[in-house]
Amino acid sequence: MVCTDLDGTLLNRAGTVGPATRAALAEAELKGLPVAYVTGRPLRDALGAARDHAFRGLVVCSNGAVTVEAATGRVLDRRGFRADGVVGLLRRMRERVPGVVLGVDCVRGLYLEPGFAELVPDCWPHEAVPDAASAVRPDDPPVKVLAVHPSLPAARLDEALVRPGDEVEATRSTPYFLEISPRGVDKGTSLHRLAGHYGVPLAATAAVGDMPNDLPMLRAAGLAAAVSNAHPEVLAAADLVLPDNEREGVARLLSEICAALPAPTVRPAP
Repeated sequence: MVCTDLDGTLLNRAGTVGPATRAALAEAELKGLPVAYVTGRPLRDALGAARDHAFRGLVVCSNGAVTVEAATGRVLDRRGFRADGVVGLLRRMRERVPGVVLGVDCVRGLYLEPGFAELVPDCWPHEAVPDAASAVRPDDPPVKVLAVHPSLPAARLDEALVRPGDEVEATRSTPYFLEISPRGVDKGTSLHRLAGHYGVPLAATAAVGDMPNDLPMLRAAGLAAAVSNAHPEVLAAADLVLPDNEREGVARLLSEICAALPAPTVRPAP
């Protein structure tokens, strides 16, 4: 099984896949190699990308919180905050860092406070809300909280915003904003669940990524790979460094794994 990140990893700078990647994904399907798409993107955006590129199999969104079928959009697994707990978390974060701009990622959509999109290049489609807490509903509590600040990059915002007693995981997929999930919800735990779903031992899994939010997934996998354009922390954690996303490094990984697999059985015609 191969778990791949999307942005900066499988997708190129134009947000698409090249011919070598398309061919490698088709070969993986022919060989029976499961490929899962594990991204920080919210559900709607991740599912749109999967359908745009005709990805098959499972898509894991919001850094491991939501797993869906690419073909149908059916939600198979959802792990997130409790509604009452996340409202308190949002209040504490606002008190700790004046000027912080917040958002909540829910299954039904992404809700961002005014100013968030202006501080984040290529921001995802979303609904603007005056206060992130106003978008919290008991029947669909957030799976992830997002935070950005006009003068603090994500790494420094992490130090100021999050406390051990919050029982959350804070990570980042860009230098601009922070992504906060309940403790135990990350791409690494999603890899464990995907391996169980496909009946694959962890030793027979590979993961490839480019940013710090991919680190739990790389640490959980039997083979940790990074594209050469990856963040230094990701490169340091990788067993294998692939060509960058513009040169379709993930395609090389898939092709090499497929080459080691037996040819598919062809049944004779009756």
